[in-house]
Amino acid sequence: MKKNKKGFTLIELLIVVVIVGILALAAIPLITANTRDARRSEGEQQLGSMKNQARVAFAKTGTVPTTLSGSIDTGGSGVAAAELVGKYFQVTDAIGGTAAACTMTATPAPTGTATDGTCTLTFAMAGGDGTFVWA
Repeated sequence: MKKNKKGFTLIELLIVVVIVGILALAAIPLITANTRDARRSEGEQQLGSMKNQARVAFAKTGTVPTTLSGSIDTGGSGVAAAELVGKYFQVTDAIGGTAAACTMTATPAPTGTATDGTCTLTFAMAGGDGTFVWA
């Protein structure tokens, strides 16, 4: 008489649990890093918008904007801080410097996460090239 075995042994189940645990240990840091990078791209996008607005204001007035106050059409500097608040980041530092270079900083928005750090964009007005630095 043959006895039909059905199911898994305890050893087989333990091996599967260990393999799944190892895969989870490898995947969780990758998922966390990708999520952080996706949130940080919002800050970089806001700083890029700020750079474009600063270049337009510089082209119209001949001076580097030094505040984040309103549109150039309404007598402001050409950049509005209220428009540069996203879900995770907001542009907080006023731009300024010389005619050659400006620096702007994106910090976590009130509803964002502080663990993503802050991003500083420094760019040259004439060439338009710049660098994003995360701290």
